[in-house]
Amino acid sequence: MLKSSLGFHTMTLCIFLPYSEADKLLIDFSTYRKNTGLIQMYIRNEKNEPIIYYHKSPMMPLKVEIYTKDKCWGIEWCIRASENPRGSSDYIIEATINPKFLASISDYLTAATYSDMNIAITNFNFESKEISPLLGTFNDYEIKRVDYCINISLDEFVPGCDPEQIIDLIKRSDIPPHYEEWMEYDKTSHRMKSKPESFYLCCKSVNINCYSKYLQLQNRSEENVENGYDPISQKTIDASHDIIRFEVQCKYFKTYALNKKAENSGNECLNKYKSLLAPLTCIEIISSYYEKVIGKGDWYTLSEAVQIIQSKNFNSQREQRYIDKLKYVSQCRSIAKAKASYQGNELLAFKQTLKELADLNINPVTIPREWNIKYIPNFLKAYFNELMEDFSNFRISDENLCATQGYVEYCERYKKPPI
Repeated sequence: MLKSSLGFHTMTLCIFLPYSEADKLLIDFSTYRKNTGLIQMYIRNEKNEPIIYYHKSPMMPLKVEIYTKDKCWGIEWCIRASENPRGSSDYIIEATINPKFLASISDYLTAATYSDMNIAITNFNFESKEISPLLGTFNDYEIKRVDYCINISLDEFVPGCDPEQIIDLIKRSDIPPHYEEWMEYDKTSHRMKSKPESFYLCCKSVNINCYSKYLQLQNRSEENVENGYDPISQKTIDASHDIIRFEVQCKYFKTYALNKKAENSGNECLNKYKSLLAPLTCIEIISSYYEKVIGKGDWYTLSEAVQIIQSKNFNSQREQRYIDKLKYVSQCRSIAKAKASYQGNELLAFKQTLKELADLNINPVTIPREWNIKYIPNFLKAYFNELMEDFSNFRISDENLCATQGYVEYCERYKKPPI
């Protein structure tokens, strides 16, 4: 039974309230805190440090963050000012939810799916009602952001391969147009550097993040302790050791486009969650961005890739073109750096060669010889292959049933034979 999973993990909902009602809502949150002790309210100082906030009506701060004292509760609230184009001052109420936690499933390692939403929505409505009628119900909110993801268990596809090695390979992938790799200033080297445990690309509408779940949970556990929360259990952290997450964070401009697409297909509900969180949508989004960044092909060592090319009996000019480009990407240590050295017709020719290599099922990024690993499969294709095999052998889990149904629909829509 597959440990890998595909779906989503968090989403952000939003609703607008007038100034006066936002003031009343903060009073309700304050009352709920006093009566239950389950939440805490914060504002930020000039250094962006959190300070406990006590509301004094009608003095409204620009932004209030509200967290539960139980990190597994599944909801975080944010109330912030928003100047709309008409000039009147409204407040935006944002709720960031983790459907697994909200459905009372304390699972850090499995992606949420559409089947988790019924319980998550019921619990969201219950918790909102407990705090304030002004929070409304799930159906009153628009979906502002969805983080789609696939969690890959390396033990299922490349046993013995370290997550650090896979992240190193992925960091040599392509950077699509309009994206930049996220970096921060490193005090030791005195220059901007990306985090070694992740490949994080940003643009206006979508962020793409691929990272080691093990290292992420270690960092989060430490942050929990620093902020007065319980640490994540060592058992959970250890279980995540072989998990790599590929995550597509669809921000407002992307979700707006997805909402419009759903609306044009007849979905008239306000938040369109049945369309945005459908298994087919998850697979479409993840497949599209995975191919843009990591690619369609499998990883090979340079010598193995050369042997595959030579076995195809291409003419010598074509064969040499493929080999030269593989060597050049290896020399540059990433597709993105190699691509950046070309312009005009040379860039078009380079992209065409990458496309032809993908048709040969070869990823232009090659495995370093010293790893003593000759082959690593394309994880997305390997996952779908295992998914269909489990399904045909009646081994499919509830977590992966949604992905299986979505994949069958995906193949039918795009006329692709199931792997």
